[in-house]
Amino acid sequence: MTTVRHIKREVTNLLEALRSWVLGLVGAGIITSICMTITPDGKVKKVVSLVCSLVIILMMINPVIGFDYGSFAQNYAQFRAEAEEIARESAAFNEKLAGLIIEEACQAYILDKGTELGIHDLSVDVSVRLSDDGYWYPYAARLRTAADKQLRDQLGIIIETDLGIPQEELIWSMNYEG
Repeated sequence: MTTVRHIKREVTNLLEALRSWVLGLVGAGIITSICMTITPDGKVKKVVSLVCSLVIILMMINPVIGFDYGSFAQNYAQFRAEAEEIARESAAFNEKLAGLIIEEACQAYILDKGTELGIHDLSVDVSVRLSDDGYWYPYAARLRTAADKQLRDQLGIIIETDLGIPQEELIWSMNYEG
């Protein structure tokens, strides 16, 4: 949050500086317009026109003249490093979240298939891994039920066929609760 507050403060400062510059430029424009309007025609008007033009030009380039390039470069480097850190943290969080979503989806699928087979006391924990290609896949499951071996075998075949979890990675335990 400190980074976000720091960025907000810097943006606020930048907007305030931009506002001040625009107001100064508008003020200089109004004053030079008044001067040009009240100056009589002739050589004096040409001199006033030249001076007014110089004032407007100076007001326009004033931010560039007073710009602290060293501070800007330092702040830019700091913001860039902070943005990269936030991006890394976000990517890691998203990757972990994707794994949890796959786990939950596989567990729900197994529970649904168990219910279809008549296994109503089933509880499941699925383990997932990240493949070399960057995809999450289920590789093992712990299942608890009091169902007979035939129903467990049928569910095991469905899990292996549909989810790709090998039979040897299915760890069955008996659920003796009613």
